[in-house]
Amino acid sequence: MQAPRYAKSLIAGGASAFLALGLASVGLAEGASAPSTLRESFTSKTAAQQKFFGTAETVKVLTAREAGAPSSAEGVRSTMTRLPSTPAYKKTGAWHKTLRGDDTVRELELFTDEATGAVAGVYQLGCALCGHRGLIHGGIIAMGFDDLFGTCYFRNRPRVDHANNYGPGFTANLDVNYRRPMPCDRGEVVFVAKIDRVEGRKVWLSGEAYSADGKVKFADSTALFIATRKRPQPPPTTG
Repeated sequence: MQAPRYAKSLIAGGASAFLALGLASVGLAEGASAPSTLRESFTSKTAAQQKFFGTAETVKVLTAREAGAPSSAEGVRSTMTRLPSTPAYKKTGAWHKTLRGDDTVRELELFTDEATGAVAGVYQLGCALCGHRGLIHGGIIAMGFDDLFGTCYFRNRPRVDHANNYGPGFTANLDVNYRRPMPCDRGEVVFVAKIDRVEGRKVWLSGEAYSADGKVKFADSTALFIATRKRPQPPPTTG
């Protein structure tokens, strides 16, 4: 049976919009030179990335715990370096400012392992962040992961060869698996995050959330960050 005329128009219009969005996302709308394929724009590895990061076919993705990252608050504090303060670019953000309070994000400590690039957050979460009574809302857990992934990516931009080649990175995909309910106001929780692989402008990360003693895994998450193209700088004016 032949599709109605309006259905054909919707399909054609959707395809055109998708193509336009794809072209704009790789910078073609700003007059940048076209890559041989759209995929190449996102995934072509630089020499530095090729040296330190494998491909999807060669990388065995380990959890942070399997990779040697601590999962307890004591382990994080004894093996990782605490950041002296909230990174400047996060001080006005939702997790570090809007949600800070006695009954929300009460405690917030960030840690890093300079050797591996892994990061960790130790938090106390109050009951104003609940969905079901006494249990932290799943959206809050997702925000905790996304915020820590952003910290992990930002601190590792030189390591993934993004500091000089690309603009800021943004979350393109975030997946969360909820393994156990996370109770509110029951001491500390530990979020850990690390980078798994890098291809061009794409960075894949993974993380887990644990109880303070590391014995209960509340959730695990994966994310894809994509760095923007650097806008060409105008030539300096003279005279």
